[in-house]
Amino acid sequence: MKNTKDTLVKEPTLILLLSACLWAAFSFRNEKGWSNVYAKPYVFTSNTFTDRIPFWTKDLEEFKGKPAIQFLEIGTFEGRSALWVLENILTDPTSSLTVIDTFDGPYYKTFLHNVNLSGQSARFKILAGYSTEKIKEVPLHSIDFAYIDGSADGNVMFEDLKNAWDRVKVGGIILCNRYRLTPHLRRVFGLHSGDPGPREAIDRFIAAFKPYISIIDFQPNFVVLRKLQEATPASQRIGRTKDPVIK
Repeated sequence: MKNTKDTLVKEPTLILLLSACLWAAFSFRNEKGWSNVYAKPYVFTSNTFTDRIPFWTKDLEEFKGKPAIQFLEIGTFEGRSALWVLENILTDPTSSLTVIDTFDGPYYKTFLHNVNLSGQSARFKILAGYSTEKIKEVPLHSIDFAYIDGSADGNVMFEDLKNAWDRVKVGGIILCNRYRLTPHLRRVFGLHSGDPGPREAIDRFIAAFKPYISIIDFQPNFVVLRKLQEATPASQRIGRTKDPVIK
């Protein structure tokens, strides 16, 4: 199957299998192996991000060093991914980050510590609260690329994707996390058997917006989409009828 950049992938399940070997090549790396990733000695208590760095470096290369780039992250936790983006992609001082998180645990202090340690706290816009509400503070068509890593609940993930679509510019990128969620992680996140989960939410979103997007990266645990053109606003377009789910 031909799978060039920005070509719409018609068989995502096949691509998932083909990419598994490449993913495994990076997933064995532990925290010690990535100790030199950051320019500052940030504090992190867990690591579910650094094995994505080789992929993000490629997927986000077009934004690196450019002025006035706007990054949106839904679900930032201690800031690990946001700080990597700050140091490696948003290297022009006119670029900025908007992060949305409930910050309902002790990790908020860790996040603030890390942001302050970066020495670039003025470039962060921090919106504390539920993503479905705080996203209303982000202007439409203002974001160059967005990372959706908030709730593991499939229904919330779907709403986050719809809201991100309306705020990402044409030509912009949406990175969707948690495509693969194991039975163990479903239990950890407290997902009941009837919850569709993130994978189903992402599949439904791709199916609904198929004419308007291309898939530029498809890995076992995340998918990267490009917005090719505007469509009816997602908040209006989805929900009137039942959208198909990719099998």
